[in-house]
Amino acid sequence: MRIAVIDENEARLHLDALAELLTQSVEDGALVGFVLPFDREQALRYWEGIFRSVRDGELLLICADIDGRVVGTVQLYLSPEPNAPHRAEVYKLLVHRDFQRQGIGFALMQFVEREATNRKRSLLLLDTAEGGASERLYRRLNWHEVGSVPHHFVDPHGQPKVSIYFMKHLPL
Repeated sequence: MRIAVIDENEARLHLDALAELLTQSVEDGALVGFVLPFDREQALRYWEGIFRSVRDGELLLICADIDGRVVGTVQLYLSPEPNAPHRAEVYKLLVHRDFQRQGIGFALMQFVEREATNRKRSLLLLDTAEGGASERLYRRLNWHEVGSVPHHFVDPHGQPKVSIYFMKHLPL
């Protein structure tokens, strides 16, 4: 497995795999900002926005691939605010359903932490749904819960969910 930060050009080469990954994640109930019905066209529009953010330097797109096929991804938003050059936020950790429970999410998060450290970011933030596999993963990786918000968002089926916020300090 290869994990790397990819630029807009490389990301475009993997557009089909990224669209499939997002679509199946939503279909499988992932709480990543979308509701059902969700289709390929919506996924393509989403990734076009991400590609612009990558090109503009707003975020890093990190992908895990096996034999050239993207099987997981996560994003690292680097805070541009002058008073927060030490901070970054983690968005949308996704792993293809055929490759879950194989350590890919764990490896992606470890890579995120290393990449953040390399970019002088000592504080990472993220939010996730209460009670899911992601919450367990972040706790295993020693992220610290800082609070929760009831009815913060709805799942793909429209059911209200609790969002848990996590943080992690990284040594520089």
